[in-house]
Amino acid sequence: MSYLHPIRITFAGRFQADVSTVNNDVRHFDNASFEPVFQEFQEGDEFNGWWNPTGSGAFRFVGCRVTGAFYEDGTTAADGANDPAIGMSISGAPARVAAKLVDLDPQWQLASAPWGLGVRASGAQGAALFSGEYASHAFRDLWFSRLPSAQADSAASSTFQSVLHDVSWNKEYLATSRILRELHEASADRLSIRLATFGFDGDPTSPDFTLGTVIGSIGVQSDGEPESFICGRRFVPASQFSSWAGISYFSAVLDSKSRQLALDLSNALTIADPLGTPADVGRLMVGILRDPAIVENTPVGPATFVRIAEIPYREPGWLAATGGVFSAALSDADLRLASECPLALVTASPYNPGASGFDAGHGIVAIRESPQGLFVGAEPIVLRIDAPGAGMVSVHAARYGAPLAQTEVQFHQVGRIPGQGGGQTDGPNTPTAAIPDIGWPEKALTIPKAAATDAAGTTSIQIGGADPGTPRTYLDGQVYLVDYRLAGQGNTDRHPFDMIAVHVRDAVSIPEHPTWDIVEPILQQYANLYPVMRGIVDMGDEASVKAQRDLLLLAFSVPMSDPNAMPATRDLSEGKRRIIVNWLHDLEASPTPPRPIRSTPSPAPGSPTGLDATSDGKTRFAAGFRNAAHQPDFPE
Repeated sequence: MSYLHPIRITFAGRFQADVSTVNNDVRHFDNASFEPVFQEFQEGDEFNGWWNPTGSGAFRFVGCRVTGAFYEDGTTAADGANDPAIGMSISGAPARVAAKLVDLDPQWQLASAPWGLGVRASGAQGAALFSGEYASHAFRDLWFSRLPSAQADSAASSTFQSVLHDVSWNKEYLATSRILRELHEASADRLSIRLATFGFDGDPTSPDFTLGTVIGSIGVQSDGEPESFICGRRFVPASQFSSWAGISYFSAVLDSKSRQLALDLSNALTIADPLGTPADVGRLMVGILRDPAIVENTPVGPATFVRIAEIPYREPGWLAATGGVFSAALSDADLRLASECPLALVTASPYNPGASGFDAGHGIVAIRESPQGLFVGAEPIVLRIDAPGAGMVSVHAARYGAPLAQTEVQFHQVGRIPGQGGGQTDGPNTPTAAIPDIGWPEKALTIPKAAATDAAGTTSIQIGGADPGTPRTYLDGQVYLVDYRLAGQGNTDRHPFDMIAVHVRDAVSIPEHPTWDIVEPILQQYANLYPVMRGIVDMGDEASVKAQRDLLLLAFSVPMSDPNAMPATRDLSEGKRRIIVNWLHDLEASPTPPRPIRSTPSPAPGSPTGLDATSDGKTRFAAGFRNAAHQPDFPE
């Protein structure tokens, strides 16, 4: 049951995502046309290096504390006097650099993932209570209007779900904390974790620049369940991104053993401020629709809706205290009905359509479970393939939360898409490089047309990548998008960004003793895109690179999961990485002093002026993708 298991802890605080934005415009990857101004902050209608060109890529927790303990018997604790785990700190791994938040490619910016993230729970004296390593998975359920009062990326919200592996425990504290003891007994080696992030501050003049709000839940990871999504009950809006009541996609689990229904509303409810106060949509109740044909924005009554419980989302601090998870007990009759009928949230308020008598006071469907209770999810949703090569993806299907056996899952390439990952189209300092198309040549990607699930509702497919032949000229390889769905599932039944993104890297010849002429174009691209590194090494200068040989050899040799791994975006093919490593191995320490390293200082408050919020990275990219892919209008 993952982080929705009855045994779980919740936490809340802030996060930092100090991403570099020079790489938000794909045209900045073209060494031949790159201009120094692309490393400067945006000024008015001149995008330059966008809103954070000096970003380090760091992703970290800031001031996060455990807010609640939820036990197997359904009881809870919210005070350290009842369980000493309440109030403990949730932070990153000590004694190492921060994790990195990474996109797959400038032409697919909708799959950001933390790399090298350690998660540590600490007591009042700093002692570790438990710790684990976060398996890198891309975020999901991204939407761009959760905070309507904000603009661009500051209005956005998303969830990161994964597993903490290699979990270690402080046995001394297991004797004093009931919740830690129950977690350890149920899932000692690995834990499920979900982060919901929102309220990001992308204003360089703000004291909270690069900070946002995070709420989390940590629970039991069971055998056979996916790491990065819930294969359970899936709530979907009638029109993409959010329902008429401002509720977005979310998942739920109905556990017949504990008779508990758990809803994850951490990323679902529209909020009124960056801290996560839910917008008031009236009384909000969860229940079961007796008639599966009832749709969103339809009135219900006792004959059509079985109420389970009211959700106290309007209580002060509810989102942070619960991690956005609401649980309710079900009767045997409820369990039987829910096994074959959809779940729904119903709202009753003076603002309901027909409140003067049309709904008879029983409420309106605010959002409901997917048609026929169908759900399909893939993992991983990001593949990096060095051509010629292949990657594996597992797929899980369910109907009303139960495994959907012997059912066909369909796959197809989205095809060629133009114009992805650009920025300004005219005006001063507009990049001159052409924006390449993605998704072609299609023959370079091999996918099955369909695959049948087994008795457990799962299947695996292989995606093959042949050498695409450098179709994007100044970028390595090609990005492909793979759509997957069950027969009969429409676009609105699935999140608009539920796709498998594949980066197929170009095949390269690896010389045993490469020269600087071969290495320089690769390193120059990183010197252009990450000016923050120039405080340590100028990647485009041979003497500077030689002077930092040992440091770079380490950075290019550690596993991708290491926070010190280079490149920062994890977009370097294995072949090109080996070319760089071979060149570094051939070097000896240079006796010649390197050229002076140009440093890029942090901006003084107020230095960038006239920021255009509509230029923010993910919001702009997603709008461009929706338009190019001929999907319904994207909400600005």
